[in-house]
Amino acid sequence: MSTALGVRQDSKGNGLTAADHRHIISANWQSDGIVTGLKLSGSNTLAYNVSAGVAVIQPDGQAGEAVEVYWPGGSTPTVAAGNPSLPRIDLIWIEAHDLDKGDSDNHVVLGVTQGDAASDPDLPLDKVPHRALVLGGFTVPAAMGRTSAAAAMDQPCTAISYGASLGRLVHNVRNYEGPANFADHGKDYYEQESRFYLRQPRQVELRYRATACACRHDDITKPTENADQMACWYVGIQIDGKDVQGAGGQFQVSRAWQPVSLSQVVDLAAGWHTVRTRNHRVQWGENVFFVCHSDAHETYIGRTLDVWDRGPAITVE
Repeated sequence: MSTALGVRQDSKGNGLTAADHRHIISANWQSDGIVTGLKLSGSNTLAYNVSAGVAVIQPDGQAGEAVEVYWPGGSTPTVAAGNPSLPRIDLIWIEAHDLDKGDSDNHVVLGVTQGDAASDPDLPLDKVPHRALVLGGFTVPAAMGRTSAAAAMDQPCTAISYGASLGRLVHNVRNYEGPANFADHGKDYYEQESRFYLRQPRQVELRYRATACACRHDDITKPTENADQMACWYVGIQIDGKDVQGAGGQFQVSRAWQPVSLSQVVDLAAGWHTVRTRNHRVQWGENVFFVCHSDAHETYIGRTLDVWDRGPAITVE
């Protein structure tokens, strides 16, 4: 018979089992990872330092088997010095020992796995204990004598609770005031490229904002003062080199300093993604002049490309 978390055992000792606890913990998290702390750093020895913190571990990726662990802070076991001529990659991990799974104790263990030295070293993921969570990694240079010489890798490892938003993933502002490339003859040019990482399939919102007007006919370096002069350009948002449907269009501007915006919600698969804008001049009228400045009366920000997380994706095509 199942019992509830927060309800004490009865006189016969009936209460939650370890498996019950794991199922309840798993229901709160969409993915394992770091909840807080657990910052990695090198040291003046051959050990790495890991600050205090909490993590969620889903052993073997099995649904319903998550555990939450606390590490009080400390050092990993020492590693070997760097190869005389080749780099390697070290991965730092945390594991929850479990008596029910055949371990000799129930301790939280911090470890480090050394990769093989090579001119282009691989991540030694196959050598990490199968029930451990990788917190991050370091690229070890040749002849390393202390881990402070190793370079931390960009290894996102943030736990995601069910239904939570990850907030703003990308904020790319191009602070430029002046004309677009008038001589491009309508050829595409790409700007504001940024990368972001998703640990799970997510729904994200893509946003673009700019302020623009037409250039003067007789001086394309300046904004027009003639309301009859018009300009038009195309801007669209791309993900991984492909146009996002509904996130692009031609924008016609005149003398007024006109705000332009795009917004589209898309489902994306887990992994690394690249976002950027695709632009070209529509070949009629004047050139486009981008506005970006502040004065005593008004403020205009630069062209802004944002990516906002909107929660778990139900389906990803």
